[in-house]
Amino acid sequence: MVMNKPSDQVIKVTQAFGFLLDKDSNHKMPRIKLVKLLWAADRYHIRNYGRTISGVEYFAFKHGPVASIALAIARQNSDYELTENDISYVEQFFTSDRIYTAMSASPGEDYLSETDKEALEFAWDKFGDIDRFELADNISHRYPEWACFSKYFEDGNVSPKTIDNEKFFENPDSDDDFTENEERLTAAKEIYEENLEIERLLGN
Repeated sequence: MVMNKPSDQVIKVTQAFGFLLDKDSNHKMPRIKLVKLLWAADRYHIRNYGRTISGVEYFAFKHGPVASIALAIARQNSDYELTENDISYVEQFFTSDRIYTAMSASPGEDYLSETDKEALEFAWDKFGDIDRFELADNISHRYPEWACFSKYFEDGNVSPKTIDNEKFFENPDSDDDFTENEERLTAAKEIYEENLEIERLLGN
């Protein structure tokens, strides 16, 4: 039986993960670090170009912001409505255990634009040497898209909360990592808002 094509979002996130895993000499990374590097790349890309790389909904979890299908792809399970075809596609390239995701074959880069790769390079150069828990529980918690839910998680809640992508355009009180030019940030937000309006008019 011929496998149906997985969704474009699944292919895109899989290729983004492959790009990041290829940076590691063992093509292997703790899963929590992998999804946080994708967050960093998405945060950079939307603030510079008006869209995320992944193109999927973001949620705030106790350990920081996560792209909706990212954990499912890294774990190779059917969370967030991944289909059997999606899982079969991912299994061609990744293996997973309790902690790590490893790349057994490259998923390619044909779904990644040059700006996507720029953002992924940024994430790796900026955070590739950072411990996974430092990245998840300290660095990613500084930013408004997660920080607006900090009291919720401090109160012991564990259910994820939906992130408004406009929060990615906001800045914390101090930041040495995402310091885009204000004019460029404003232009990127305008592109983002224009695309939202187009989607609304199209009924998406």
